[in-house]
Amino acid sequence: MLLSVIVPIRNEIRYIKDSFKSIMESISTIESEVFFIDGKSTDGTYEWLIDAVKNHKNCYLRNNDNRTVSKSFNSVFNETKGQYISRIDGHTIYPKTYFEDSIQIIKIKNVDVVGGPAKHIGKNWKGKTIATCMMSIFGVGNSKFRISKIESYVDTIPFPVYKRSVLNDVGLYDEELIRNQDDELNYRCISKGYKIFMSPILMTKYIVRDNLLDLWKQYFFYGYYKPLVFKKVKQSFKLYQFIPLIHTFFSILAFILSYLNLYYSSYFLLYFLFTIIFSLINNNSMRSFLFGVLVYTCLHYSYGVGMQIGYLKRFIKK
Repeated sequence: MLLSVIVPIRNEIRYIKDSFKSIMESISTIESEVFFIDGKSTDGTYEWLIDAVKNHKNCYLRNNDNRTVSKSFNSVFNETKGQYISRIDGHTIYPKTYFEDSIQIIKIKNVDVVGGPAKHIGKNWKGKTIATCMMSIFGVGNSKFRISKIESYVDTIPFPVYKRSVLNDVGLYDEELIRNQDDELNYRCISKGYKIFMSPILMTKYIVRDNLLDLWKQYFFYGYYKPLVFKKVKQSFKLYQFIPLIHTFFSILAFILSYLNLYYSSYFLLYFLFTIIFSLINNNSMRSFLFGVLVYTCLHYSYGVGMQIGYLKRFIKK
C-alpha cells in the first residue's frame, strides 16, 4: 500500500460532503486507503458517512468515544499499511492531485514531511471576514502556512503527508494534547533533524468558523495548550508566539492602572487604532470592516487569555 489517509472528524455535516468528494478525487490515481474516525458526532456526520464509504473501496469508518484528534489518529495507525501517512480533516477541500504531488515532492526534494499553505475561506460574509483576518500577519503573526504562499522549509504544516519511517521514529500524537497536537508532533520531527516542506502546489481550502464564539473557543484552546507544547518540545519556543500573552497582560495592567490615571487607557486606544487600520486594509465593505475589528480582537485576546490560563494551571500543579 502506497498511502494511508487518516481523517478524524466530529460534527462536520456542513462541510463533510465537499471535503469527502475532494478526498476521494485526490486518492483516485494512487494505491491508498482512507480511515474516517468519528468522535461521537451529533449532527448527522456519522450517519452520512455510513452510506458514503460503502461506495468506495478501501474506505473505512471507525468510532472514537474519546472524541480527540490525537486518540483518533493513534487508534487506527497500526491498522494502516501505507508507506506514507497523512492526517487531514473533514472541513477542508483538497486539490485533485494533493497526495500524488505530495509523494512526488517528498521524493524530488528529499524531505520527510510535506504540506501546503491553507487558503482560508468562509461560507458567508462573516466567515469570509474571519478568513481574511486569519490570513493577515496582524491577525496570526508569523504563521507561514496562513500568510505565505512561498515554497519553503517550515516548522509545522497543516494536513501533512509523512514518510511512515518518520512516525515510526518520532512516535505518534501526544494524547495529552487536545489541541496543538499537530504542532507538537511536527516540532518533534524538526528536533530529530527531519525536514518539513511547504509547497504552494499543495494549497488547500480551509473552511473557517463563521461566528465569534466558535473562533474564540478555537484560539483559546490553541493558547491554552501552547505552554504544554513548549514544555514537551523545547525547540518549539518562538518569541513571536508570546505576543498575544504579553498583549493580554498589558491590557489587564492598563485596565487596572487606568483607575489611577486615565493616561494608561491610551494603551487600548493605540491597540484599537491598529485593528482599525488593518481591518480597513483587508476588508472592502463597511460591515466587514466593523466585524473585522471584532475578529482581530477575538483572535488576540482568546489566544492570550488561553495561554495565561494554561501557564497558570501548570504553575498551580507544581
